[in-house]
Amino acid sequence: MSTELEPPVQTAAAAPEGFHRSLGLSDVIAQSLSVVAPAMSGAFLTYLAATKAGGATPLAFVFGLVGMLCLGLVVARFARTLSSAGSLYTYITHGANRTTGFLAGWCYALAFLVLGSAVLCGFGFFTASLIGLLTGADPAWYWFSLAALVVIALMSLFDIQTSTRTQLVIMVLTVAAMLVAAVTVIAIGAPSVSVIDHTTPLADAGRSWDPGAFWPAAAGVPWTGILFGLAFAMLSFTGIEAGAVLSEETRDPRRAVPRAIVGSVVVAGVFYLVVTYATSIGFGVKQAATDWPASVAGLAAVAPNRTFAAAVLASAALASLFCALGVHIAVSRVLFAMARERVLPAWLGVLHPRWGTPWRTIGLDLVGWAVLAVAALVFTGRATQVALAGGADSGVTGGVFAFTFLAGLGTPLVMFVYLLLGVAGVLEGRRDGEPGFQLIGALAAVVGALAVFGSLYYSFVPAAPGAEIPLVVAMVPWVCLGIVVSGLLVATWIRRTRQAVWADMGTVFDEV
Repeated sequence: MSTELEPPVQTAAAAPEGFHRSLGLSDVIAQSLSVVAPAMSGAFLTYLAATKAGGATPLAFVFGLVGMLCLGLVVARFARTLSSAGSLYTYITHGANRTTGFLAGWCYALAFLVLGSAVLCGFGFFTASLIGLLTGADPAWYWFSLAALVVIALMSLFDIQTSTRTQLVIMVLTVAAMLVAAVTVIAIGAPSVSVIDHTTPLADAGRSWDPGAFWPAAAGVPWTGILFGLAFAMLSFTGIEAGAVLSEETRDPRRAVPRAIVGSVVVAGVFYLVVTYATSIGFGVKQAATDWPASVAGLAAVAPNRTFAAAVLASAALASLFCALGVHIAVSRVLFAMARERVLPAWLGVLHPRWGTPWRTIGLDLVGWAVLAVAALVFTGRATQVALAGGADSGVTGGVFAFTFLAGLGTPLVMFVYLLLGVAGVLEGRRDGEPGFQLIGALAAVVGALAVFGSLYYSFVPAAPGAEIPLVVAMVPWVCLGIVVSGLLVATWIRRTRQAVWADMGTVFDEV
């Protein structure tokens, strides 16, 4: 890394327009947890982790909790001194240097753009699956995603406080419903036969406690599967830091943001452990290595009856809608912050004069979501879509594929930014003489590196001996590399041709 001088911290007087400071601690918590979307992630992202971690998926989430707690503490430390809508972009710029900060902002914004499109598709197939469960119909998922796009546009454009308060209510309701279902499954215990083929006998029927869920050998999966699961476990926490993008819209942000982020990590972590353990028990810990990857529905597939399954799917659908809203709020603020400093086109760095929202980045983000979803489907054959959607060809196949593919594409980018955040924490701790912060930053960087490795592992190694790696999976590392290289090229161009703009990177428009 270069030894560029740390950018100066400026005040709000330098900004022609500013956000309205109308939010409190509960709003920041709502933003963080709505992006995390515990109910949606518990219902679906656990499935992605389980494709390789099987019945030991709870162990992957234990590691994910520890890693995200370290990252959360790094974010909290930066948030106590830097209040900026740029969040990780600003933190890494100050902690490391401008090149690293720009690269982090570039990758973070593009990753959230991709993940937002993924979650939008997730809402479509979750809602279509719920309707199918209740009525027996097989509706097309994309109409629900299109409707969600309109709802998100309206909620994000006019009143941020209404959005965050709605996010909080929905998050509480969906998490409560999922916990009731999970505790019920644990109380019933392991099934006597496979819940997928209904014939394979399982040992220990009715068993509610199985330590094999926390040991790969006992669950019949390799440690590399746990590393892959770790990447998606950390993806399930992705967005914990998203509350920081509201720093300029929050009263007393230097207290509210750190408390919201660390508290959200703990709440989400406990929830995921309960849900993943319940799902592992519901399939049977050892049988889960085979059955869980075959069932996108996850906890809904092991629910004791249709009512519980419907509650899980409804919770996932609602959570995915508000997750998409939270991701949208986050990426629109990061893009706004970068454009305000003119490292992105300046016309994007403008707030609406009446509503006080970054309306141009809001529009750009929503258009980007639609383009990504359509492109993923148009340029991928149906057979590949079916294969990556679990093998079922139905009205929701395209939505499941788009979610799976786009989530797999965005994950390594987010984990790479988390790696950079850890490095920035180490450097900041060294400058400030804080050994504890250096240690936490180092741990965050290590976990980020492991998650990058795990998220890309099966792009190079077949999932099963002799199996082919699908082209859309094999291309993920190269697409991610292209994004990183393009970010470095843009940073180099700005540094050489727009020196005044480069010198102002990392500006903090802070009124407190």
